Amino acid sequence: MMSLTQAFVLHQRPYRETSLLLDVISRDYGRVSLVARGVRQKRKRGGHQLQLFQPLWLSWVGRGELQTLTDVEHHQPRYWLKGHAALCGLYINELLIRLTGLHQSEPMIFDAYQQALSELEHSDSCEITLRIFEKHLLAAMGYGLALTHEASSGLPVTDDNYYRYLPEHGLIVSDKAIPGQTISGRSLRHFEQESDFDLVSLSEIKQMMRTVLNYYLDGKPLKSRQLFAQMQLYANPATSETER
Repeated sequence: MMSLTQAFVLHQRPYRETSLLLDVISRDYGRVSLVARGVRQKRKRGGHQLQLFQPLWLSWVGRGELQTLTDVEHHQPRYWLKGHAALCGLYINELLIRLTGLHQSEPMIFDAYQQALSELEHSDSCEITLRIFEKHLLAAMGYGLALTHEASSGLPVTDDNYYRYLPEHGLIVSDKAIPGQTISGRSLRHFEQESDFDLVSLSEIKQMMRTVLNYYLDGKPLKSRQLFAQMQLYANPATSETER
């Protein structure tokens, strides 16, 4: 049996009558799939610890893709994400499940995830937290963004120029600004330095990152994005109808 390791539950679903299937991100072993036997009975008695956004220490046994949870401990309080921040937490959980492979240890991803949860709990700017997490996740997976130089010419990015970002290629200078397709050198500088963000740069960075992530997701939609859209529709029916 392996020793306890730091971990978070990313997703859970019922399994048979009393158990759960878990998607877990661990610091030492990467993402793993576990079966937690009998825990749904413990939940009814108030003893279920396997909550989302709860720092845990877990151990498990077995071989293959699905292994068996053997021990659960927690020594830190849960990150309490409310409202929009909770939706953002579900979004980054889904990104990890969709983009990371099983049993591929990458402590940088675990640390970036924990940092993102802390910021979502305490910060008023979820957008900045999401964009920086997306950037660090791609870098840890070997898909780091080249944000300082134009790909073909090698020329440095300048604030006044506009660019398109092509995954697996990099930045290509554009003759003009095209809403939803190009990003200014100024916004790229903000993203590279992770500072001085404003509404314009955050909007442009968000559009660029959506393009990049869609590429690595093979164009398959994220359920959490659909949930965001539904929440916006209920909050602003007229505005959401025109944006869809």
